[in-house]
Amino acid sequence: MTHIYVFNLLQGLVCLYALALGGWPERSIAIILLAASVATLLLPFDPATSFRSVEKLELIIDLGLMGGLIVVALLANRFWPLWLAALHLLAIGIHGVRGFDTAMVPWMYAAAGGKLAYPMIGLLAAGVLRHRMRVARYGRDPDWTLPWRGVR
Repeated sequence: MTHIYVFNLLQGLVCLYALALGGWPERSIAIILLAASVATLLLPFDPATSFRSVEKLELIIDLGLMGGLIVVALLANRFWPLWLAALHLLAIGIHGVRGFDTAMVPWMYAAAGGKLAYPMIGLLAAGVLRHRMRVARYGRDPDWTLPWRGVR
């Protein structure tokens, strides 16, 4: 249970860092990640039955998170959101593995997706740091590339 508190504290600090010092792509992803975390924390949890089959509500939250990450990755004038979306696609794939392999041990299903969240938080922190470095070096860092308007 301690690992949940550590993750929530770490994610909260990194998201605050992104909200305070990041550009709009970093802020958008911080908001999306926080919303998904809050939604996940609000899910009912029963240790006797959880993770014995595909967690449908958690999968819905993960699919919504994936949609948000893809939108930011397509529109942001950054490369790192693509990596974040790719990592989260692996987390969604774990739900598929659980659906196909009913012999998968429940703790393994629960732990596998959670372990991918740490590099995602690291990517967000690195994205904010690189944004700050580009602003310091060039004086600005364009946030979005809007293909339908040709405007940055």
